[in-house]
Amino acid sequence: MLHPRHTPFLWLILTVTLTGCLPSSCSRVEPRDITPADSTSRALAASLPVDTLEIVASEAIDRTDFLNPRTVRFLDDGGLVVSDSRSHTLHYLKPNLDHDRTVTLPEAIPYIAGVEGDSIWVFAPGNRTIRLVVGGEQVDSMAIDLGAGNERALTWVVRTDSGFASKVLDDESGNHIAFHDGSGAIVRRLDLPASSWRYAGFLRAEADGLMSLAGFLPWIHRVRDGQLDSLRLVGFDSPMLARTLQFERGTTEQPPLLSGSADWAGDWLFVLNMRPGWLHVDVYDRNGHLQYILTEPDPGFDKEYYPTDLAVREVSPGQFELVVTVTEPEPGVDRYRWMMPQ
Repeated sequence: MLHPRHTPFLWLILTVTLTGCLPSSCSRVEPRDITPADSTSRALAASLPVDTLEIVASEAIDRTDFLNPRTVRFLDDGGLVVSDSRSHTLHYLKPNLDHDRTVTLPEAIPYIAGVEGDSIWVFAPGNRTIRLVVGGEQVDSMAIDLGAGNERALTWVVRTDSGFASKVLDDESGNHIAFHDGSGAIVRRLDLPASSWRYAGFLRAEADGLMSLAGFLPWIHRVRDGQLDSLRLVGFDSPMLARTLQFERGTTEQPPLLSGSADWAGDWLFVLNMRPGWLHVDVYDRNGHLQYILTEPDPGFDKEYYPTDLAVREVSPGQFELVVTVTEPEPGVDRYRWMMPQ
């Protein structure tokens, strides 16, 4: 997470006096160096047209318990369930984004781990529990074994066909992905060899394994038959790639978040590209090669715009629905439709 530096007041006064502008309004020369692989990706992205999403519904949800929508999943009827990590609630939304009902999970900091019919599994990282909500009512709660490491480690949990899978990132005790049975016990564990920042990001279940997003790098990691396969997203471009290289060289303190979320729909990987200002979604094939670039209609730069999660479903061959949760400029949900070009 980024930690802003606090600048002494005297330095601020000297800046205004000597340069005639505040730091936010002065022109800054940012390093532009990127890696050869990123240069190749940038050239591919520049060669593709940008396709425009169709807005189905867009709703700023004005509720005192809808403050920080963090995860979102589709329900079978086309409605949505959204978790709010600040108010510790689940919100059920109708397909038109009208609010339906709320489930309060005290102190849970809920992350949606899976949805099947009217059953929703919710992971609470603070106390390492999984809660089962059925039909809008909490019916069960159980602990999940995430190891004996630092309790403040970054953790993600997802529901699988055989139980659950987890990702735990803690450089002191070790980074790993684990598979659990239905009781939350670890069945097998896969160690992640590099630093934790290289693996931070959502965990998603696939038909034949897991997909682990690397939010600070243009990579995904896929787990099949207990083996880790790292896949570079060829075509991923971002104005923040230069700062990523600076971080790897040790000339800046924090890496920028390049991707906030990703989701599979059919054979396509949709990646939420954290471009400052407006919605930008990249679509990749199974080999990780960029095929389409999507954006909202009439994008206008809004420095406060901040999306948090992305859910995608294929409603018919080549036709997709995308839902994005947003915290800034105000908490809400946007729903889009996209028809893949023929």
